Amino acid sequence: MPDHFLSFELAKDGNELLVHADAAGLRYLASALTRLAQHAEAGRKEHTHLMTEDWSGHELSSVAQDSEATLLHQVTIHGWPTKGGVRDVVA
Repeated sequence: MPDHFLSFELAKDGNELLVHADAAGLRYLASALTRLAQHAEAGRKEHTHLMTEDWSGHELSSVAQDSEATLLHQVTIHGWPTKGGVRDVVA
């Protein structure tokens, strides 16, 4: 179990992402985003996976906060060195 509270849930209508967190969870998320930003500023594409224990992770909490929302067990955040993201990558 994580030592912080951080949960990503998809609203019932599927059009809204709900993020629930305590102060430590917000700091954890901010740290992960800062690390990705540093890689992007250095010109490197990087990503991170946040997962619940149910999915062999320890970053996200496993208990949904909104009874009508769907708990997301994995959130993958990609950091791109350019504004266009994958569209700027030449194949």
